Amino acid sequence: MLSFFDDAFALAGRLAIIGWLSLILLPRWRGVSAAFAGWIIPAALSLGYLVLILVYWHDAQGGFRSLDAVASLFASKPLLLAGWVHYLAFDLFLGNWILRRSQEEAIPHGLMVPVLILTFLFGPAGYLAWLLIAASFRLAREDRIARFQARMPDWLRDIEIEPRLTAAAFAMAALVLPTMLALSLDERLFGGVSTWVKPLKFEISVAFYLLTLAIFLPLSSERFRASLAGRYMVWPVIVPIVLEVLYIAWRASRVEASHYNATSLGTALYVLMGIGAVMFTLAPGFLAYGLARCDARPMPPVLRWSLVVGLALTCVLGLLSGIVLGRNPGGHFVGVLPALHPTLPLLGWSLSVGDLRLAHFLGLHALQIVPALGLLIWLATRRTGPGLVTLGAASTAYAGLTVAALLAALDARPLLGFG
Repeated sequence: MLSFFDDAFALAGRLAIIGWLSLILLPRWRGVSAAFAGWIIPAALSLGYLVLILVYWHDAQGGFRSLDAVASLFASKPLLLAGWVHYLAFDLFLGNWILRRSQEEAIPHGLMVPVLILTFLFGPAGYLAWLLIAASFRLAREDRIARFQARMPDWLRDIEIEPRLTAAAFAMAALVLPTMLALSLDERLFGGVSTWVKPLKFEISVAFYLLTLAIFLPLSSERFRASLAGRYMVWPVIVPIVLEVLYIAWRASRVEASHYNATSLGTALYVLMGIGAVMFTLAPGFLAYGLARCDARPMPPVLRWSLVVGLALTCVLGLLSGIVLGRNPGGHFVGVLPALHPTLPLLGWSLSVGDLRLAHFLGLHALQIVPALGLLIWLATRRTGPGLVTLGAASTAYAGLTVAALLAALDARPLLGFG
């Protein structure tokens, strides 16, 4: 009899996999996936579940009144099989529902493939991922953005926002909530701090990065946005940067290093992360060119050039500091790291040895900091002159500070601190 249950378990799994493959590989093909995953296979699994319950429930020990009672209930192999078939049937039905809703809302199927896989493996987690992506796309639709802009001050109402980058930014921002909940509940530490601190910092940083690009890209011309460089600004940025954050969160859940992981798998994935980082760090350089073109949207010169310089510095300094970080044998640090060493609160940068993360942070966030300086200069000088000389001096000082932070770290000295 035990072999019968094992065979039934294997058969149920094969049926479910057929349904999931139809959803992933044949999402629209003549209703095949809708039939297989929507009712044929879930119905077959449900029929098997019903037979198991009718035949074996009367001998059940335990129940649903407590966790121990549920454990006793599933000590019965037939009822354990029934519970497994229950999961297979409902997760597949949910996967079909998610796919049909995504098609109704015109969400690209490529984004749904990882969601479907996640639903297959961890049903409710896949459902939450679907809710996150769907909500992000709805918030980023042009009509919702227009309604939001209508409530903003007059001088902000003409700002356009690229919807796909905005959707990705909203998704990253939404991930902050479960990460903070995990941080508050999980007592595990990595490197002396909560294992969830690193993904939290990356989620916040990436959300601002994507939203910045979403605001800046529409300031370029339609001709640039239709070009290869303009099209590069969307999916070649979103896909690697989102995958990198998800990979970091996955490693954090296992209390493992996402960077500088010495295992064979970790080394291979680290190389892929490096390629992805280069991809999304190149994008600001392309956009700097787009905003420097004569067909870009008219704006005061100091604002235009603050955008161009900030984006260009992010591309150059972000890549430079990233390459140094990736090739440094000591990881983030240069020098002998004491067992107990002071760090900058929240950010965690070392205040006693060289820390390459400061230069990397300054490089990557030049696209926000330099335009913010440009806006302040424009507000202060719009009645007295263009302020380009002041912008040039401020941009040069910012680039010099970033390079100084990098050189200090390579010399095993903190730019900020006591070393």
